[in-house]
Amino acid sequence: MRLILLIVLAFILQGFSSGLLGDTIPPPDLIYLATLLVVASLSPFFGLPLAFSIGLLQDLLSAGYPGLHAVGLLLAAYAYYRLSRLVHWDELAGQMVILGGSFVAKWLGIMLVALWLRLGQFNPLTLWSVMVPEMLLTLLIAPLAFGLYRQLYAGRSK
Repeated sequence: MRLILLIVLAFILQGFSSGLLGDTIPPPDLIYLATLLVVASLSPFFGLPLAFSIGLLQDLLSAGYPGLHAVGLLLAAYAYYRLSRLVHWDELAGQMVILGGSFVAKWLGIMLVALWLRLGQFNPLTLWSVMVPEMLLTLLIAPLAFGLYRQLYAGRSK
């Protein structure tokens, strides 16, 4: 139940941050962070389909092309599972490798679907100008989000 509330809260906060920052600054991807928190507590057999489902829900709620965020979050979850076996999450460098690698995997999935759909407005250079600020904001907020989740989760288990 907590995981569902986390996803709902992420969608609500993503909507607020998108509205507050406007079109000039891309907001941090809170749905991506919430998805990583959810898949971190699940087995890959449940986490990967759940990440795809959350991405599909994000596509349907944003009236975008179905599949863009679904494949992006699926590849991000896969990269998370793979990279978490290679580096330690407890170290700051390990966290940056896992978060950065899964974030790049998310955008590679989005680019894959965009190229497959042959979207006319798709331009890798404009994608780069959106990806870098979003990645920096997301990586800045990630330790706060994971620390808050850890505090809430530890408080509930006592």
